[in-house]
This record gives sequence, structure tokens and C-alpha cells, in this order.
Amino acid sequence: MIDPDILLIAMVELTEGVRNLIGDRGANAVLRDAGRHSGPKLLESLIGHLPEVLDKEEALRRSCMLIEELGFAKKVSKEDGKIVVEDDIFSDAMRNEEIGKSPIIYFFMGLIEGFVQFMSEDKVVLSPEEIKKGRFVFAYS
Repeated sequence: MIDPDILLIAMVELTEGVRNLIGDRGANAVLRDAGRHSGPKLLESLIGHLPEVLDKEEALRRSCMLIEELGFAKKVSKEDGKIVVEDDIFSDAMRNEEIGKSPIIYFFMGLIEGFVQFMSEDKVVLSPEEIKKGRFVFAYS
């Protein structure tokens, strides 16, 4: 069986390869869309269909819990119009580059947006406010 850490490093390197191929803005857009697409697919494969449609705030709250439960971060909380992510899995997989410049952040935002879309008829859009190794703060609307 392959080591999950190796898969994570490969994923981060894949995002960097996409950035090298199509540039920062293109990679950010493509990877965000990939996260938006994979979030609902992941949840559907894990839990099937939800018996109810949640409002956006409750879907965000549950998305934070799911990110933790699935192991993407040790702590994720929704506070005053922001999502705060602590001890994410991507930071450790980064090599020489500052994580704030990596398109992996946009994949992560898209993943959360996709989770919310799966649980709610409302869409949410995240934007990075503070990105540093081990701590992400996203505003949402």
C-alpha cells in the first residue's frame, strides 16, 4: 500500500506543475473548480444523499466538521464570517515555497465550497485573508 504522505506530496507537486504550465491565475481557477467538483463527489461516495437541504450557515458549520473528520486539518472553525483552519495537511507537504502562493490553497477553498454546495442550495465563495504555514483564514460570502 502506498504511503498517504507520498500521495499528499504528489498532489502538491501536481498543483505546482499545473501552475508552471498555465500560470498562477489559471492554476488557481482550475484547482478551485477541481475542489468544487471533488467535494460533492467525495461526500456522495461517503454518505450518499442528505435527507435534508441545509441553510448556508449550517452547511458551512458541518463542512468545517467534515474537513476535520476527513483529516484535512486538525481544527477548523467558523467564526464571525470567517473559516479558520489550523494544522492543515498541505502545509507540511510544501517544500521550499511559501504556501500562500501555492494553488493548493484554491483547491482547499474549492473543496469547502463543494461541501457546502452538496449540503445546501446556497453557494458560498471563500477568499483567502491570512495564509501561512499551519493556519489559513478564509472570509466567506
